[in-house]
Amino acid sequence: MRRQILMASAAFALVSASPAAAQEISPAGAEALQQRLTHYLPKDIVDAGLVTVKAASSFYELRFDPTVLMEQAKKGKVQVEGLKPVMAYLRPQPEGTYRVEANNSFDIKGTMPGQGSFTYFIDTMKTDGIYDPEILYFTSADWSVKRIAFSSTTQQESVSASFGESAMRITSEKKAPGTIDISSTGVMKAFSETITGGPSGRVDIGADTLDIDVSLDGARYKVFQDLVFFVLDNMHKDKLEAVDAARLKDLLRASLPVFDNLTETIKASNVTVGTDKGIFGADAVTYNIDMNGIGHSTRVGFGFGVEHPKPPAGILPAEFAEALPERANFKAAVTNLDLAGAVTYLIDHADFTKPEPLTEEQNREIGRIILPNGAMTVEFEDVSAVSPIYDLEVSGKMMVYPEQKDRHSADVTVTMRDFDKTITYLQRNAGKVPQFGQVSFGLLMMKGLARKGEGGAQIWDLTVGEDGKVLINGQPLPFQQ
Repeated sequence: MRRQILMASAAFALVSASPAAAQEISPAGAEALQQRLTHYLPKDIVDAGLVTVKAASSFYELRFDPTVLMEQAKKGKVQVEGLKPVMAYLRPQPEGTYRVEANNSFDIKGTMPGQGSFTYFIDTMKTDGIYDPEILYFTSADWSVKRIAFSSTTQQESVSASFGESAMRITSEKKAPGTIDISSTGVMKAFSETITGGPSGRVDIGADTLDIDVSLDGARYKVFQDLVFFVLDNMHKDKLEAVDAARLKDLLRASLPVFDNLTETIKASNVTVGTDKGIFGADAVTYNIDMNGIGHSTRVGFGFGVEHPKPPAGILPAEFAEALPERANFKAAVTNLDLAGAVTYLIDHADFTKPEPLTEEQNREIGRIILPNGAMTVEFEDVSAVSPIYDLEVSGKMMVYPEQKDRHSADVTVTMRDFDKTITYLQRNAGKVPQFGQVSFGLLMMKGLARKGEGGAQIWDLTVGEDGKVLINGQPLPFQQ
């Protein structure tokens, strides 16, 4: 059943394996389109009407009926109410593309005997876009929905979540032969989620808006299509023949670096988290990732930021409240990963005619290739925190060796602005928090080792060798001399 769902989803998403020619709407055209859509599907679910296409006056009516898949599933595992066909209307365009229009809604309820229940609700989901069968994707599309809601209940906990009005726009543009740039932007409003019965009892999460921005540059869409169709053509086989295994290796080799650059940013505004301790909040919380493809020097970046965090009233003692940052960021990257080398090794050594293409030693070798010389390099790109009494920034890099736990090194720069404000704050509150006095004393000692930066900033260039020795601005610590 899982395999049938996979094949059905792939066929439904691909729509067509060849460009559509500008044509009159006709029953013959509908039949040809339906045959292309169902080419990879098992005959029994095709005959049951999972995907059907009918000709109308100026468009083709595409109908996807998920109840067919449910009827194919084993009885008694999941009981679902409210399933109905999904409709879309395809209008052939002169340049060989399709204009796709859809307006659907969902109100699905399901039970899993002895396990729990779930619901999915989508109110008025609209799609309007131009689909290009050559790239098997939209060149442009607008998606909107009035409301989305989900709930899940088990014996252990219950989860419910919803979004208000949401909209997303997708664009894609063919670049070099076989490559495409894709971008997607969207906003989802009035997010709320409630988790009840978990370790924390009850947690309520909310945000006014979620802004989403995703871009994928230089995606190798043509070879990716070939890989998808290769999998669909061969997934019914118990094992690959030698000629098919060789074809798979050629496709994998041609796919590198898969894409040139991926970036994704999600920003939640006016965030609240309600717990038994009170309501925590923030003006904004941002999450981002970025990656430069499957190369010999791959970089994977990740980041998290918060603006004006707000703890519940009274949870922080007054002497700590002033130290709460107005904004804080953590952005780092794992760099110099030889992912292309690992894929090349896989291609050169794997035997895809066998159930286990690689030996245990070969799998370990792939791990060693990914980390050149066994080292993982972590670069700190934006680690910072700012409040009324401090302004702290850290940059640089660290080397760690996962298979040698005691081996590591670092080369980082710590910059402190508003240093005098920080010392004044610590000394003013040392009577209530004795540890502040110790920190103040330590910072004043460190000031003597700092170099001056612009605007009176204090800067420490810290080097930590694999032998554990520490240099500050090129000078060893006194007790290490």
